[in-house]
Amino acid sequence: MPNSMKTLMENFQRYTQSVLKEDADPSKVDPEKFPKALSQVAKRQAQVYTKSGDPELDSNDEDDKIDVNKEGTWSAKDLLPSQNSMNLGKASWFALGMLNGTMYGSGGPGGDLGAFVASDNYMMDGHHRWAATSMVAPETPISGYDVRFPGAQLVRILNTITKGLLGVEKGKQGKGNFAQFSKPEKVKEVLTALATDSHPKFKGVAGDKAEGKALEVMEKETGKKGEEAIEAMTTLIVNNVSQVPGMSDSAVMPGASARPDMPVIDDNDGPVQPASKIAIDALETGKIDVNPPYGAQKALKGKTAKVAQRRKKAGVRDLPG
Repeated sequence: MPNSMKTLMENFQRYTQSVLKEDADPSKVDPEKFPKALSQVAKRQAQVYTKSGDPELDSNDEDDKIDVNKEGTWSAKDLLPSQNSMNLGKASWFALGMLNGTMYGSGGPGGDLGAFVASDNYMMDGHHRWAATSMVAPETPISGYDVRFPGAQLVRILNTITKGLLGVEKGKQGKGNFAQFSKPEKVKEVLTALATDSHPKFKGVAGDKAEGKALEVMEKETGKKGEEAIEAMTTLIVNNVSQVPGMSDSAVMPGASARPDMPVIDDNDGPVQPASKIAIDALETGKIDVNPPYGAQKALKGKTAKVAQRRKKAGVRDLPG
């Protein structure tokens, strides 16, 4: 076949596949089956719903598939938070580590969030790395998993994956808010603690905990010394944050749960790994029973039958009424 004809056929196949493809519809996500809060997700039910989209159980597995671009890229200014719990100390420590070139995973600002980002740009995780980038280099590219599904519905699906596929039953703790990032006195207080090695939790900078390192980084970045460097660094951070629309409590995804009730899909934590790869596969292949018609009832009946068989073999009988 001539190359031109081959190319034409390949393009036609791609076109017909895109036309015929029937992805999951966010408007059909049942809030009863997929709770917004992780604590409201029933583990056994989640285990069923994360498998019953399989073609063997679901008469239409195509309506459960959710596209994921594994090479999504944004600037800090593009992204929006799905949580309002933000630790200024942790974000500042990360930010100074970025300026020092020692930030975990990326060296400098930006890098891979390792997080899922919804089609309306709400991040499901990775907030502190994003906040740190916003503080020192808000134009720097940030990468992550670009999920073609809106945040309000995606958080429900990911919570079900968290408990049903990954075996994580409790969310991460969180404290603080975005308002403190815009208050010079709050930022200066944290930077002073880091500069004097007196912060109760964070020492040095991310990736380099040497004594005096935080002040050294501030002095190098601002060209000032001592107290003047802390003051100049404070001004730089507050000015940068003011340029990022998402760095505000009012920008948090409407109706979002508190941090402990949000998804946990962490490649560095959790009993089932690699967490992100497992979650992406479940989304892309339609394993999650996102939309009707559901295969879940068949899965539940199958489980019930197996339990009954085991009870019968063991000689266990139900008590009368």
